[in-house]
Amino acid sequence: MNFTDKVVWITGASSGIGEAMAKAFNAQGARLILSARNTEALKRVQASFKEPNISSVILPLDIQQYRQMPSIAAKALEAFGKIDILINNAGISQRSLAIETDFEDDLRIIEIDLIGTIALSKAILPHLMTQKDAQIVVISSVMGKINTKYRTSYAAAKHGVVGYFESLRLELEGQVHICNIMPGFIATNIVKNAVSNSYNPDNQNAAGMPSDVFAQKALKAIYQRRKNVFIGGFKEKFALILKRVSPRMFDSVIKNMKVV
Repeated sequence: MNFTDKVVWITGASSGIGEAMAKAFNAQGARLILSARNTEALKRVQASFKEPNISSVILPLDIQQYRQMPSIAAKALEAFGKIDILINNAGISQRSLAIETDFEDDLRIIEIDLIGTIALSKAILPHLMTQKDAQIVVISSVMGKINTKYRTSYAAAKHGVVGYFESLRLELEGQVHICNIMPGFIATNIVKNAVSNSYNPDNQNAAGMPSDVFAQKALKAIYQRRKNVFIGGFKEKFALILKRVSPRMFDSVIKNMKVV
């Protein structure tokens, strides 16, 4: 597995999955464009690289400001003159009942997780179509295929992401490869930063797969140019299978399950 001289643009690179993937790509020789809202956090990630002599740049980005994506994409291209792989990782989660979630929060989740992701991908797509072996990678979620309580808008956004990029894959066959990576429970701060009525430090993500382990599996899937990839534990994998095999049984099981 080698990404030497590949230019990889990672959104949501300031923490969690994005940070872990940035470190993994750097170790594999990739030149990086690191994007998120928190510039100081991006500098911390950049300073932690195993290979500090490999070029990387910081490009501040608020994915919710989706109408700015064409100008942001232009700035990204100025960094190295090309982009080989776009990693759509920026996002926000949810831990609240629909009736208790302000509509503005519903809108924010969908704008960040779905609309902003589409806008950025479309902004850079004309360039990617001119590149040999270019890829768009979407860090979606198992929630793009299943559903639980406390995730209404998040599930809507992630179902939309999966549907959009699986359709886009058909349109771009032979031009740009689309890799949809669906994480299960990964040990990050995604729950702490979620739209939530309360934060439970004993949430499922806290006991999930370490982010650096996830990153290695994700890079392998990207290198192998896989299409749909689940990365997570047995419970999430079982839920994906049960939902596909017996939606009625899935609903019966999941509605009584503790969700945190």
